[in-house]
Amino acid sequence: MKSPVRAAVFLAMVFLLVSCGWAGDNKAVRVSFAQIKQQIEETHASLKRAVDEGALDRLPALDRQLNTQIDELSKQSSAMNLLDREHLFLNLATTRRCLTEIDRYVTSGEVELVRAQLSVLDPTMEEIATLLDRADKIATAKE
Repeated sequence: MKSPVRAAVFLAMVFLLVSCGWAGDNKAVRVSFAQIKQQIEETHASLKRAVDEGALDRLPALDRQLNTQIDELSKQSSAMNLLDREHLFLNLATTRRCLTEIDRYVTSGEVELVRAQLSVLDPTMEEIATLLDRADKIATAKE
């Protein structure tokens, strides 16, 4: 009976340490999560504005800019707790898929399909913002 109990306690401790642990490169230059959030929100707003104005020619550059910001966020996500980081990666994958579809629809000139993809992207961006707010609160509390 001792062996299963010890195994359960060990697994619980490992999970607790991993979920609360921080695995980051302390030597890397970090941008605050609040700043990343602001940059992503500005680019997302620019995407929406370009579609509203019918300026589809601006979308590929904005898509690349958002992809670059997402790449930077991915690099810094190691400073987040495990559960938030995994949730973030799911949202980043959805964002990348939406951006790929937007690029494809821009190429074919399908404005309504671009709008549809932006409507799929909106709640994903809200989730990312929530995760970045939480990460920023945790990071600033540790300072």
